[in-house]
Amino acid sequence: MPLPTQHKACDLCYTRKRRCVIRPGAAACVRCEKSSVACTASRQQPRAGRPPNRELAGVAKGSLVVFDLAISRPPRPVTESRDQDGSPPKLLASVGTIHYELPPPTRLPSNIDSLSDIYMFGPTFAGDFHRALEYCCHQSPGLLDEIFRALETSLAWARLALLPVEHIDIKSGAESVRKLHNVQITKTHDALGYLMLGQALAAFNSLIMPTGTASILRCTLSMVHAWYSEIARVPFFEPISIAPIFWDIVWCLLHREVPVIKPVLGRKGVVDRVAGICTSLLPTLYDLCVYSSQLQDCRVHDDTIDGIEQQIRAWTPDESGLALGQYSALEVLSMRTQAAMYKTATLLLIHRLRYPLGTEDPTAKALAEEILEARSQFSAVAGPSAKLQHSVFPTFLALLEVPTPVITVWENSTCLRARPVCMDGLVAFPGYVCEQRRAGFNGLLLDLVKTGPTFPSFP
Repeated sequence: MPLPTQHKACDLCYTRKRRCVIRPGAAACVRCEKSSVACTASRQQPRAGRPPNRELAGVAKGSLVVFDLAISRPPRPVTESRDQDGSPPKLLASVGTIHYELPPPTRLPSNIDSLSDIYMFGPTFAGDFHRALEYCCHQSPGLLDEIFRALETSLAWARLALLPVEHIDIKSGAESVRKLHNVQITKTHDALGYLMLGQALAAFNSLIMPTGTASILRCTLSMVHAWYSEIARVPFFEPISIAPIFWDIVWCLLHREVPVIKPVLGRKGVVDRVAGICTSLLPTLYDLCVYSSQLQDCRVHDDTIDGIEQQIRAWTPDESGLALGQYSALEVLSMRTQAAMYKTATLLLIHRLRYPLGTEDPTAKALAEEILEARSQFSAVAGPSAKLQHSVFPTFLALLEVPTPVITVWENSTCLRARPVCMDGLVAFPGYVCEQRRAGFNGLLLDLVKTGPTFPSFP
């Protein structure tokens, strides 16, 4: 007996223009079941007749247009709901006492564990991250639907190699741009939802576009800036609130800009899914960004950088309050290696803010070799197949000082199977710096960022 056919083909079969067949009692069609992907049919049916003349913001000839608003422009005015006495709602008290009525996990993509592992050190972080995502879905219904679909297809290509690149859901990404552009924030939960939307959209953009990721992220942070003090007070929100601030700080370190938000740590012992045990270093890195930006305008004193350097050298994560016993050995090793690399990389960056590029610089070379040695020790302990994620920034700085096969280093830094478009600039920039050195350039290293190949910055 032939297998029955669904009345509405699933999204995968529809995009491939194949017959969608589902076995009796099965939850997925034959093709999705064989490919181990989620079998969804969430697209809208095309309406009959001539399509309306409505161009979706962000779609041009099937491509995602960068959401590039000016960061200097203030965010849209927002209003906050008030209690009956006119005072702002006390979010911390309510969050600390209520029981979260979270939706069932099926609201998230069924294969989110295999997709989102590139955005965390390991599976121990998945529970808190997914609960925070479910909370956003519950508080802001429909807000994240499109970006989940877009990320699911882009990661099915880049992470799992299950889809060809032409089947990435660009239109859902563009719809997410429209939602972010039309932001309406009336309470703290709205701000949290848009913060999740913005960082997810930035992650999606980084896979398929060479530029624009920083613009999306920084615009999002500007929109939710007024609500950050409330968000930062709630530990439950940390899996969503820390990562985008970390990404922005790293971008600003290399581009000599001031981060949108100065991080506030509401408690000690925070271990983030991306920043790891470097989380307590973020306020000092923010101060370094401010110094570097002001240095361009000669508005700083020499003792400012000395004080920041002393803080960096004295910094060490207080592991006694971090409860590292709950994490796997590989996760702990990854976070400790990341922390060591970030500390050394920050000292290298400070050195390069003091001294211009030259033909010989033993101090810079020694710091760069220390960073790469930390990577080598990680591979020696964890094995050659282990990936040291969230260490791109320190590795990138080291490669500007010590000639090393760039492609091999990047392959060891990510679980992605396909190389995202954004990596092209990162791979090309060390070669550009080398060319400038041979040509006799003797300015500051960070001055070349403005003239060299465009590249994103990732932790």
